[in-house]
Amino acid sequence: MRHIATYILLVLLLTFVPQIAQCQSHTDKKEIEQIKRSNPFKEKAVKRYVKDSMDLLVARCEIVLKAAYMAQEYVATHYDIPGWEGFPVKEYTYYTGKDVKTGRPKKGRVYLLMPTAKQLAYWVISACWKTVHSLDYVYTNTLLRFIRWQSGAQFAVRGVVYEAMYTAGYYEPYVFKDGITVYVADPKMKATDEVMAECSEEQLEFYLHLTDNDLKPYTGRFARICSTTREMYYNWGGTTAVGSSDFREGRTLDFLPVIRELYKKALKSKDNELIDAWCNEHLADYPFKGRD
Repeated sequence: MRHIATYILLVLLLTFVPQIAQCQSHTDKKEIEQIKRSNPFKEKAVKRYVKDSMDLLVARCEIVLKAAYMAQEYVATHYDIPGWEGFPVKEYTYYTGKDVKTGRPKKGRVYLLMPTAKQLAYWVISACWKTVHSLDYVYTNTLLRFIRWQSGAQFAVRGVVYEAMYTAGYYEPYVFKDGITVYVADPKMKATDEVMAECSEEQLEFYLHLTDNDLKPYTGRFARICSTTREMYYNWGGTTAVGSSDFREGRTLDFLPVIRELYKKALKSKDNELIDAWCNEHLADYPFKGRD
C-alpha cells in the first residue's frame, strides 16, 4: 500500500507541477506568445544595431567559441546521427588538463553541434531584444559571458563531457545526449568508477551511440547552451509536459526531444528559444558571477 501511495503521489506531481510552473511566469502568457511571434530584426533600432555593431558582436562571439575546450582533435562530420539527420554534427577527441587523481590528462570523445559566431550573434540580438527590449552592452555582455562560462557554446549531441566542477583539477565525466546530462542504466557503462572517474575506450564508444533505451528514466536539470531548465521552458510558453527540475524522478526523458527540436529549429533561425527562455528569467537583473 505504501508503494502504491508513493506512486500515486509521483503521478500527481508529474501531472500538476508543469501547470504550476507555467503559472509562475513573470510575463503574461498572451504577452509571451506575442513576443515569441515578433521579429526583432524588423525593428529600426535592431536594424541600426546590425548595421553598425554586428561585426563587433560577431568578434565577441568568436571569443566565446574559443572557450570550446572539447573541440580539439577533429575526427569527422556526421550527417546521420539519429535524431539529427542532415545536421553537420562534428566528432572530436579531446583531453583534459592533468587530473589530480590520475596524474595525467583524461581522454574524452564527443559529438558537437555548435553555432557559428554569426549565428550566435543573431541569437544574442534576438534574445536581448525580445526579453529586455535593449541591445545595450550590459545585456549582450552578460548573456555572452554566461554562455561562455556555462558551456562555451558547446552543444553535446552525444558523448562524455569532463568537467572540474567541484574540485580543482579533478575532471569528472558527465554523459550527454541532446544537450543534456543523462545517466546510463548499465552499471558496466557508468561514466565513473567513483575513484578515478576515468572512462574506458569501450565506454567512450558507447556514449557516442546512446539511445533513450540505454538511459535511466531521468536527466540532469540544465540544457545547453544556456542552462535552460524545464521551468524556464514552461515560462517561455512551452506546452509539452517535460516534468519538473525539483526532484530526480521529475526530470523525465521527455525533455530530450523538446531540447533537440528547439535547438535544431534555432540552427535554422536567427532566434534560439532556449536562450530566450533563460533571458526571460534572468537577464534584466542577473549580475554575472562566472569566471572570465
